[in-house]
Amino acid sequence: MSLSPAQRHSARIAAQTKLKQRQALEGADSLHVLSAALANDVDMLHGLTLAQKVALKRDELLPKWMPTVEKYLDGGEVYRNPILAWCVIWLFDVGDMDAALSLADIAIEQGQETPVELKSNFPTFVADTVLKWAEVQARDGHPIEPYFSRTFTDVAEKWELYEVIQAKWFKFAGMYQLFDEHGAPRATATADVELLQGVDALLARAEKLHSQCGVGTMRKQIAARVRYLEKQSGAKK
Repeated sequence: MSLSPAQRHSARIAAQTKLKQRQALEGADSLHVLSAALANDVDMLHGLTLAQKVALKRDELLPKWMPTVEKYLDGGEVYRNPILAWCVIWLFDVGDMDAALSLADIAIEQGQETPVELKSNFPTFVADTVLKWAEVQARDGHPIEPYFSRTFTDVAEKWELYEVIQAKWFKFAGMYQLFDEHGAPRATATADVELLQGVDALLARAEKLHSQCGVGTMRKQIAARVRYLEKQSGAKK
């Protein structure tokens, strides 16, 4: 039986009170106010600076909505859940990589759709987001593990992605092993022939996936470096 306007108003007020108290919404609470409340919160982000957006997501939106996501997960029923989708995105935005990847795994397993604003699916969104994060981390001299390898396994073996995206991952996975102290890849950064050959295998995979991925020069430099090191090794024997 449908609710009267007065009943819908009461349900909306009750649900909004629960959300403000960081309580989970479920059942009849969510049916009438969930979409509107979520849309209002998404709209709140418009016009803010990046720092303001991160603070709002971290301090207000995630604490407000994650109890509802957790309630949904505990219930065991699977259905399209835009709250879960937005929380995945917000967790990445605030830099909580562990929680973001764990929830993203669930979203992908359940076949959840991303918000229309993303114009992407979850495997593509996660692959792009984690790679951009890893590039910034590496550039600034910060560690990228365990999150890079965790996602790389999915990119390489599990998710259906465009070849150009996979190529970017294989390229970075190789180049990163040759980063010097300034965060630039150099074949001369190591004297380990086995490592150089492993890097070249990754770059070859990238090139096979996307011929224009930009690894040709580095592969030539690696080949020259390996020849030099093998010649030096032979001269010492």
